[in-house]
Amino acid sequence: MGVDARHPSASVPFESADFDEAGLRVEKVDMKALRACAPAFKMSRFTIKPGGHSALDCHEDQEMWFIAAGEGELTRHGGEVTSVRPGDIIELGSNISHTLRNTGEGELRVFSVWWM
Repeated sequence: MGVDARHPSASVPFESADFDEAGLRVEKVDMKALRACAPAFKMSRFTIKPGGHSALDCHEDQEMWFIAAGEGELTRHGGEVTSVRPGDIIELGSNISHTLRNTGEGELRVFSVWWM
C-alpha cells in the first residue's frame, strides 16, 4: 500500500531490520511504497541500544539527523565530540566521518534524511 500524495500525513512504511552486534538497528523508509510522490532524498530511522554505537561512516551524501529519544555522543572528523539529546538536529556535510554512541540508559532513536 503506497502513500497517497494528496495526503502527505499518511503513514510511511519502514523496512524491518534487526540489531547488529554493536547494538544498532537501521530501518530505511520503503521509498518504493511512495510511488509517484517519491522524493529526491532518502530517509531512515535507527535505534542504538544503551552502550551501543554506529559504525564509523563517511560518504558523499549530505545528511541530517533528528534525535527523537535518548542521549548520546556524536564523534565527527575522528575527534570532535558533541553531546546529543531529544530535539537536536545534526547536519553532516559531505565526506565528514561520523559515529554515534548511546551514552544513556534507554534506546537512542534517530531519524535520518540524506541526499546528494
